[in-house]
Amino acid sequence: MESLNSSRDLEQRSFPEINVRTIREHPYFEPGHKRLVEYYRRRGLKNDMDVYLLTKIGLVDPIIGTRKNCNADDHTAPFSFVADVLLNRVQNYIVWANRAGSKSYLAGLITWVRSSFLSKMETSILGGSLEQSEKSYKAMGDFWKTTDMIDEYLVGEPIRMRTVWKNGSVASVLTASQKSVRGPHPQSLIQDEIDEMDEDVYMAALSQPQSKHGIPASLGRLSTNHKLGGVMDTALEKALESGTSIYKWCIWECLESCKDYSCSTCKLGTYCPGQHMKKADGYYPISDFIQKLYELSEISLQVEWFCVKVGRDDLVYGAQYDEELHSPMSLPGVNLELPVYLSIDWGGTNPFSVGVWQNVKGLGWVRADEIYQGHTTNQRLLNKLKELPWWKNVKEGVADPSRPDLIQEWKDAKVHVYKARNDIEPGIEAMRNALAPVLGNPRIFINRKCKAWRTEVKAYYEKNGTPVDELNHAMDETRYFVMRHIAKKKQVRIRRLT
Repeated sequence: MESLNSSRDLEQRSFPEINVRTIREHPYFEPGHKRLVEYYRRRGLKNDMDVYLLTKIGLVDPIIGTRKNCNADDHTAPFSFVADVLLNRVQNYIVWANRAGSKSYLAGLITWVRSSFLSKMETSILGGSLEQSEKSYKAMGDFWKTTDMIDEYLVGEPIRMRTVWKNGSVASVLTASQKSVRGPHPQSLIQDEIDEMDEDVYMAALSQPQSKHGIPASLGRLSTNHKLGGVMDTALEKALESGTSIYKWCIWECLESCKDYSCSTCKLGTYCPGQHMKKADGYYPISDFIQKLYELSEISLQVEWFCVKVGRDDLVYGAQYDEELHSPMSLPGVNLELPVYLSIDWGGTNPFSVGVWQNVKGLGWVRADEIYQGHTTNQRLLNKLKELPWWKNVKEGVADPSRPDLIQEWKDAKVHVYKARNDIEPGIEAMRNALAPVLGNPRIFINRKCKAWRTEVKAYYEKNGTPVDELNHAMDETRYFVMRHIAKKKQVRIRRLT
């Protein structure tokens, strides 16, 4: 049999050679046999087959798909993820998976195995809510039942929030609060459903993992990805920058075999990735998923079950903005050798939004930086901007014309400011043309550090054909900029003081 460890390519790994004969050849073949679990605890897990036999025979219940079924290049089998973590191939990872994709269950499985097999292994489990945190913790209860090894492995009965092993390992559930996440420093932190977390709690928890007792620090983050500009989007973006392992699967990797269904009459036929689903080895009932087709919208199906991050069809710039095209990773930041042009939307309680633009030769206009700050004043904002290294390069600005008093403060700061043309419909049309001209390349590009802009463009929507006036501060000032520098409409300049 070909070694299951022969390929590490996550996009290609699949495990079709595992079969009943292989399992029955194991010296401790008997589902739930204590000797099997103890055998691997003492010997250690050496390869993918060891992980499979431990989970399939020793722990009995887990049905972990071993096949990549979706046609998307970046998907992988859930088993690839479990094997890589338990074999210490990865320490830091992100799992992007579908609803009912066993994220919490597999996190509980990993915690159970590592805590049982490693001495002094400390794990904290943090979810978007206490109930979410407890899902992974409760999954461990299934393994105690199937192995009947509480007396052998634990100091006492597991309690609701904490389990202590005789080998010194501890698994704890954390509540989603600042106080809870700032306390412990375990080797392993598992964050479940991070897209449901408060961003401040999520960020504070990232400092928890700490290597000790010969066990390296480990950070695992698992979630669906359904919020535009949410915590999961941020985590994935940083993972791509740092090279953190990303494991992605959808319902096709989780579904059971459809061998008893006829392709010609199957209601999943429109979406099905192919006849190889006859050999699928997941756990999710096909009948349950077919029922979802009657209950969910197309967007919910794509986002939450197929793990396709699609925009809403009511977004103002949804048809024009493309993240990969307009915000590539290679875009430059502020060049201190080039002039800086500003676009300004006034705030107060709402955010002030200031776009920092430069005309890059051979590319076009680049939003190289931004300032997005609420609960402040115009003068305080100006004082902050004056301390930034590019301030001396500011050539001019364009601003919302509705506040002449604030424009005067910029005049006092010796900045040329133009009153923006604030006609919404022509401005939106100009923006659309700048993002996606009929001929040629885009006229504006957005540096990925401009998080506020990238969040707003994915949330700025229309209702009854009219843009909704909320979460649009960066959108407004970009519209001013486009009308000033790209649409080439005549502007009225506010002269600076001499």
